[in-house]
This record gives sequence, C-alpha cells and structure tokens, in this order.
Amino acid sequence: MKRILNFCLIFTIALLATGCGSKFEPTVSTIYVTSKGEVKSAIVESFDKAYYDFEELSEDVQKEVTAYCLDKNQEEAAVVESLTLGEGEVSLFMNFQTVDDYIAFNDVLLFTGTYAEAVSEGYIPEELYDAEGMSVPTDSEELDKLKVIVTEESISVQTHGKIKYVSDNVSIVDKKLARAFEAGKTHPAFVLYK
Repeated sequence: MKRILNFCLIFTIALLATGCGSKFEPTVSTIYVTSKGEVKSAIVESFDKAYYDFEELSEDVQKEVTAYCLDKNQEEAAVVESLTLGEGEVSLFMNFQTVDDYIAFNDVLLFTGTYAEAVSEGYIPEELYDAEGMSVPTDSEELDKLKVIVTEESISVQTHGKIKYVSDNVSIVDKKLARAFEAGKTHPAFVLYK
C-alpha cells in the first residue's frame, strides 16, 4: 500500500512539473519569447504548388542560418529545430538566442520589455482592449509594469504569462496565445501580459 501511495505521489509531482513550463507546439505561424529572452519561431506555410522543391528550400534555409551564425560568430544565434513537409504545407521551427537575433535574421520589428520601456522607445498603441473587448486607457499606470511584445508581423504570439491587454489588431485566442492581424510598421500589434 505504501509503495502505491509513493508511486501516486511521484506521478502527481511529475504531472505538475510538466505543466509548469510553456510548451511551444503551434499549428500556425507563431513566435514565442521565452522568459529567458530567447525566441522560438514557427513558420507554417502552404506548400502545394508543383514547382515547389522541398530539398531546395531546405538547402536555402540551412545556407541562410549558417551565414547568419558565421556573421555573428555565434553558432547558436539561430538554429533550425525542424523543417518538415506535411499535407500541402511546410513547417519550419527555429530557435533564436536573443530577440536581437530574431530581428536581424528576419529583418522585422520585435520589441520585448515592459510597457513603460515600450512607451519610452516610442511604441504607443492607439487603443488597448482587455479579454472582454473593453477599451483600456493607454496611459494607465497599471500598464507600466506589464510586459509587452510589439511586432509588425501578422502572426500568432505566445507568451509565458497571462495576456491582459491587446491592441485593436490582435485577438486573444487563450490566456497565453494571441493572433495579430493586419499588423505592419505603421500599425504594430501589442500584446501585454503579466
């Protein structure tokens, strides 16, 4: 009986431990900035034209990654985790050592930090909304301590904390996932979280 109780206790602890981290298993194009400042990226695109060549794509991706890492003199700056071909779509999963590596490799805007830092850098949303779609003042002191991800990409954004507010071009999918749409340089997407 004691062994069964010990086993149940160990099994419960193992289940709780696996639930603590944020898994990154997207089925659509998504970015995830980890609590350590690394960026996990997934690009999921249609790959259904007869002239598409998976081998050529694979070689091109590897060449770009190798060239970037050599330029940075950092082997782990950008790493291809997987490149797979499925039913009419291709999925590329990559890890970037820093947010700056993601920005430089992809030539896009991606800001992470506190909301106060974003505002001081000039990233100020026109409007913010909570999970119920209610408007929130963008100058509220409550926002200053929240973390924020600002991107110009129309992409899903996974966070390691609970999403509190988003800009008008973002929809909240669940407590740690939002989807940016119609984002761009002049109208970036904002995701604020705890």
